[in-house]
Amino acid sequence: MGAIALAGTIHVPVIATAADLPTKAPVLKAPITPITSWTGFYVGIGAGFRSSETDVNVTSATDTTLPAAFGADPFRASGCLQGRACYRGLPFDGVTGRVSPYAGFNWQIWPRTVIGVEADAGFANQTTTLAGSYPATPFFSGRLSDSFSVKTEWDASVRARAGYLIEPWFLAYATGGASWLHVKSTSVCSTNLNADGACAVGGFPAFAPSVISHSDTKVGATVGGGIEALLWSNWIARAEYRFADYGTVSNRDVRNSVLGTQTVTYDVKLQTHTATFGVAYKFGGPFGDYASAAPTAYAAYAAYKAPPAARSWTGFYLGAELGVRASDTTATLTSATRFFDSGFVINPLENCRDCNLDDPFSGTAFHGGPYAGYNWQFASQLVAGIEGDFGFGQQKTTLFGNSGPGLAAFGASGTMADSYSIKTDWDASVRGRLGYLVTPTFLAYATGGVAFLRLEETSVCDTNARFVPTAPGFVIIEVGACAPGQRTPVQIKQSTIRTGFTVGAGLEAKLWSNWVARGEYRFADYGKANFASTRRCAGSTTISDPSIGTATINCFETDVSTRSVEVQTHSAMFGLAYLFDY
Repeated sequence: MGAIALAGTIHVPVIATAADLPTKAPVLKAPITPITSWTGFYVGIGAGFRSSETDVNVTSATDTTLPAAFGADPFRASGCLQGRACYRGLPFDGVTGRVSPYAGFNWQIWPRTVIGVEADAGFANQTTTLAGSYPATPFFSGRLSDSFSVKTEWDASVRARAGYLIEPWFLAYATGGASWLHVKSTSVCSTNLNADGACAVGGFPAFAPSVISHSDTKVGATVGGGIEALLWSNWIARAEYRFADYGTVSNRDVRNSVLGTQTVTYDVKLQTHTATFGVAYKFGGPFGDYASAAPTAYAAYAAYKAPPAARSWTGFYLGAELGVRASDTTATLTSATRFFDSGFVINPLENCRDCNLDDPFSGTAFHGGPYAGYNWQFASQLVAGIEGDFGFGQQKTTLFGNSGPGLAAFGASGTMADSYSIKTDWDASVRGRLGYLVTPTFLAYATGGVAFLRLEETSVCDTNARFVPTAPGFVIIEVGACAPGQRTPVQIKQSTIRTGFTVGAGLEAKLWSNWVARGEYRFADYGKANFASTRRCAGSTTISDPSIGTATINCFETDVSTRSVEVQTHSAMFGLAYLFDY
């Protein structure tokens, strides 16, 4: 009896104690590497691309060698100052690869807040060239030996950073500060005497020097953001995008001859988009050292338990992404034929030895859309999959002065009423993926497959028909190729959906629950799209002015041309997807 009673006295308190225990706290998702402080100095290396949005605008031009009827202003000679639709600027956009060492210091001031300062230097070299001496009406000769180019070289920045630790090992941050860009602009005046080069010795007016260059290091501002993930020990991977605005560089070119002087002033406006993927090493002590320096953060991290067994990456996922797409586009005039009503046929390109046949139409646009795919984790550290995406983004580049690429076919009007543009529209892809799990929650992958791009070209032909006074007693006749009674149609717009290939790579990190963040770069090549257009004459044009008189211009021909448009793109995207359980 005593033994039984004793057992009862022991049993009851045990039950009561268990009932009174507090509910067990939920186990938080732990970082997959030993927790270390983000505080400390780091140094890294990055690679990616930089696209430039560059506009050159001629602000004034005088030339004392011009005939007296035109005074000393080439713009007056071309009718620009009498209301004619003349252009004084053109885009010189481009894209190039970029390598960038970087270094900085982080302070983890709260458990989930990191601030810091960083400096980087970018090594890149990109040149965009247009034939025609200057990007303005009086100077577009159409000769290859006349050219104007803008070259962007190295860049650098010093920036502040502020980030939030979505997980103790995963940082999302914003950054901004001062930036520098080295830019060089070059005007080349033709020395080809056979092509009537303005800088040819023995020619007219025999200007010198032939080549004028200006180099400037321009300071501006840059802003952007990115993601970083702590990998093994002190290694940190990153994906980053930045925009920079460098304002305007103003230059003045002077060429002299025995007959007079030509002076041209112009502005170069510069903006850039930069995408970088990098890896850095962070110096500093392990978690224990950090705990003594920041006990508050240490206590917060102490709530994290040992990592649970890693979940499989296998399953279907659906996400959305946003970023930039830079196009590297060139349009080339491949043939031009003029059929006269009399039966006579000429080829304007047949003996064209110094003619420009192609022009750049590169540009950058913001780009985004949905993506979906399926992963198979077929080994402890290997993931394969298939993915499809659709991207919305429109980028259009327009050159004035002719209704097609180059300036050799059918002459160049030099007016804004003549223009040719290329637009890159939506894109899509279906790709395979193969990745390696650097840690159970961090995937580095390569991807490649088939890609699609909608491409559009637009040719607009001048419709002006009028007398244009250039000086007292002097008049020129302006009749656009598509003026009423001349060629039709005025506008020709054509589009195609190009099929090409795409390859790239990216980084993915599992965050809360089933959410997966990513940073990705892809290159795509869509080959060459071929276009053809025909403009036929509609009769004749008659213009009259009471103080000047009447003039009739007849049209007896049909113009046929073909063009090829070559397109490659570089895309940098940030995305967030939900991975459904398998």
